[in-house]
Amino acid sequence: MSAGRHLILLFSVFVAATAPAVPTAAAPEPLELDEAARIIGEAGGVEEHPDANAVVIFDRTLVEFDETGAFEQYSHSLTKVLTDEGVDDFADHSAVYHQRYGTNEILMARVIKPDGSEIVVGDELVTDGTPPSLSAMNIYETDFREKTIVFPNLEPGDAIELLTHDDYEPLIEDAFAQTFYLQFSEPILESSVTIQGPPDMPLKHAVVGDVEVEFEERSVVEDPDRGEGGDWTYYTWTARDVPKIEREIGMAPMAQIATRVNVSTVHEWEELSDKLWRMYDDKCIADDQVRELVADLTEGLETKEQKIRAIHYWILENVRYLGIGMDFGAFLEPHTPAYTLEKEYGICRDKAVLMVAMLEQIGVPAWVTVINVSKKTDPEVPNTSFEHGIVAIEGENGEYVFIDPTQETSREVYATYPGDRWVMVLREGGEELLKAPHYPPSRNSGMIVEKAELSEDGSISGTVTVTGNGMYEEILRQIARATSPQQMKMMWEESVQALYPGATMTSFDSSDPEDLSTPLTITVGYAVDDYLLDADPYVLFRVPSATGAFDFMSQLLVGRLTSLPEREHPVHLGITIGLNEEAEIAIPEGLTVKSMPDPVTFEQGVVSLDLDYGYSPPAETGGEGVVSYSKSFGVDSFQISPEEYKNLRRAARMADRSIRGEIILKREEG
Repeated sequence: MSAGRHLILLFSVFVAATAPAVPTAAAPEPLELDEAARIIGEAGGVEEHPDANAVVIFDRTLVEFDETGAFEQYSHSLTKVLTDEGVDDFADHSAVYHQRYGTNEILMARVIKPDGSEIVVGDELVTDGTPPSLSAMNIYETDFREKTIVFPNLEPGDAIELLTHDDYEPLIEDAFAQTFYLQFSEPILESSVTIQGPPDMPLKHAVVGDVEVEFEERSVVEDPDRGEGGDWTYYTWTARDVPKIEREIGMAPMAQIATRVNVSTVHEWEELSDKLWRMYDDKCIADDQVRELVADLTEGLETKEQKIRAIHYWILENVRYLGIGMDFGAFLEPHTPAYTLEKEYGICRDKAVLMVAMLEQIGVPAWVTVINVSKKTDPEVPNTSFEHGIVAIEGENGEYVFIDPTQETSREVYATYPGDRWVMVLREGGEELLKAPHYPPSRNSGMIVEKAELSEDGSISGTVTVTGNGMYEEILRQIARATSPQQMKMMWEESVQALYPGATMTSFDSSDPEDLSTPLTITVGYAVDDYLLDADPYVLFRVPSATGAFDFMSQLLVGRLTSLPEREHPVHLGITIGLNEEAEIAIPEGLTVKSMPDPVTFEQGVVSLDLDYGYSPPAETGGEGVVSYSKSFGVDSFQISPEEYKNLRRAARMADRSIRGEIILKREEG
């Protein structure tokens, strides 16, 4: 979704940045054109906002909820476009909604020119239909909709005014909980949100972020018979002169960085867990089809682990995952297992419900669990801003272990990414918000093994085997599945050619990326003429795998992510990650090691690096002398703070110096 699809709905259809300064149950009125022209002029231009492509003059949202949890929301915004890039970003606006739960209405949309004239967006510039991403997958879901507005003839200096209305049924039984964002990737002059609700359903709320926010709470009595408690309680948060969020490569998502307000009438996580359990429990029911399927899949299998693996792999291979937000996270009613089996596709919670029902048929209690993957969860207030649904079962030590039936390219049954993330397990009577156990880098590590031989003529030839476990291997498998065998071969050939001028790939082999029963293993053969640098009586060379040519993950981390001298925002890796490299280079007779790069040992915070070189003379090997190289690298956190980022850069520089270091061999006399 582009920035032009508007900050109100950047995070979800329910996320809005602001609210009217004067609370009222009536719809906000569009600006008078004269007043709009004055406000737009006073907002300034590129001189006052030199680093912005647009300035949000105001973004106001009014939300009213009732005792059932049903709510309606008015969102009113005025944004001045400053640059051509801003025109591209704000030329259209899209909102997704679910017809089964509510409606989305465009009350007014227009472009306001600097001279005070207007271009009202007509019906012909508003489309309402199945999201294109859904249609591309040949999936027909009439309830899931996307409404798009195009703002015509938008130019720098123009402003767009948008007024929308959403009306929704309760997403949680007798409860209201949402997250509202007060910050965006462009500056905002006024950002506020007002919520009104029954006084006997008080909001628990918390502001998260660095922006200063004013707060006011008051009660309004409209019916004298109601008493001193009032008819409504109003909560208003207002922020002014909100700075833009500067984008950084690999940064944590804006939904984690932006200043936001979390609100909920549910004050304890256990209560929210129980409410969600009641929504899900009667859907996790196995019918005859599910029972027969499980019986067929597990026939002849003896252990619980074998049966869990068989069920997990079957779901991965036979129920297509819709890798888009089909609606609004985990807090809408899931489909039944029978429905998901009939359609042969489902979003995360549908696949999770199916797995829970299937696991219970083999005597394994399981629970749907909600989690955030792309961001950290705010634990202060029970909230509904979870992105993903997975499955929890009890492990041997009594702790939960997690299965993600949407990870279609992972051979691991138990997910290796949830470590240290907040999760909510949906259980009868409720479960407190829990932090998943820590998963060390070894759970998501790559393994690169090189065997090579130097020849007397100065050439080198060898093989490199690349494999891994956890997410490292899953990403390898994703790449292999997304490319043809020829493309895959060409990709690795480019890695070989990057080793040294004239390097050639002599062989290539890959295991079947569709076979989840065995690790994906890639073996590459290479040869390089004139690899030794002659400096008589010495010759110099580098260990090929030490250059990083065969480690795509470290290229990403150490290359792109460490390019900035410092960072304002955390780096989001999504997983702890590790790498182990080993190499043995046979040295021809007549050469002995004179010197090697110094070993490196670095361990600061979550970053660790160990590099070492060794030499075994012929007397020890019983043949040729062998130069050995080993590397162990790890990042022990799925996000790296700006302070920890300095350690990552230090480790990267130390590794780079070692890579540039050369092994010096000396010719023996005679």
